[in-house]
Amino acid sequence: MSNRFGTRLKKLFLGKKGNLISLEDPFETMQRLMARCEVTGMLDAGASDGRISRRLLRRFPQAQAYAFEPNPLYAERLKQYAAAEPRFHPYFLALSDEKGHASLNVTASVGSTSLLTPGRRMQELLAEGVAVAKQEEVELTTIDEWVQANGQPAIELMKFDIQGAELKALRGAVHTLQTSTLLIYAEIWFNAGYEGGALYGEIDTFLHQYGYVLYDFYKPKYDSKGLLTWANAIFIHAERVQR
Repeated sequence: MSNRFGTRLKKLFLGKKGNLISLEDPFETMQRLMARCEVTGMLDAGASDGRISRRLLRRFPQAQAYAFEPNPLYAERLKQYAAAEPRFHPYFLALSDEKGHASLNVTASVGSTSLLTPGRRMQELLAEGVAVAKQEEVELTTIDEWVQANGQPAIELMKFDIQGAELKALRGAVHTLQTSTLLIYAEIWFNAGYEGGALYGEIDTFLHQYGYVLYDFYKPKYDSKGLLTWANAIFIHAERVQR
């Protein structure tokens, strides 16, 4: 590829910050992949203000959305949305691989809040935005424990955006992954942003043993020097999802 042609492609497909803009909408892709499947339950881990749950509920009109968000900043907005939308069910818990309690690192930029501590790479990317403003003690549960305690609803779709703690939550969902889940939409890290955060390869290896395969990446993000840092990914169950 010539430098001139490559430059034109970058101008066409790259945003102002040098981030590739995916030509596919992952939500449209999820709806298409699940077109032959019955979707009755969706889990939204790291629900923030509920905006992703809203999008998923529009795409899957027969489903219930179970949204997990431990940051108290969002509690009132999630309660208001639940009062207006009977298919939306918020839980003010953090998901992990064990029950208990932990400290939530609430950062200056609320989107970076995590059970994990922001590492050097996050500090370079977002500077003051990842400074820990305060810590909140939050209750932990596992997906399997929650499913067992709440009537064992089927969870065909899982979404994760919990800032490096995705693998811990998945490790607490083995029974659910083996029985009902068809598709997982998760933030993944190629180069760790949080101390102890799982990388893409670890998540892929874990899911592969339960029959899940990577479908595609969406909106990869790079640092100022061009290093691939994180993206979103769709994983599907290779046998249960017909393409």
